[in-house]
Amino acid sequence: MRAIVTKGGIYNWINTRENKFIEENFSDNELLEANNLTERERYIAQELVGRGVLDKTVEGKNIQYKLNVNNMVR
Repeated sequence: MRAIVTKGGIYNWINTRENKFIEENFSDNELLEANNLTERERYIAQELVGRGVLDKTVEGKNIQYKLNVNNMVR
């Protein structure tokens, strides 16, 4: 398990699957398109949105995810 600090300064614990997902898809601070994800990866992303680790942006049918981290700590 690993702790990640969100913008509000709140620590969130993430498990190894979520950590692997974040490391594979968010090496840079960029947007991630939901069209490029498998169903399992979309589920993990939605769980992380619910816990405040990711930000979700919806524009029409286009869904994007962005890492919601506190840049002062990272």
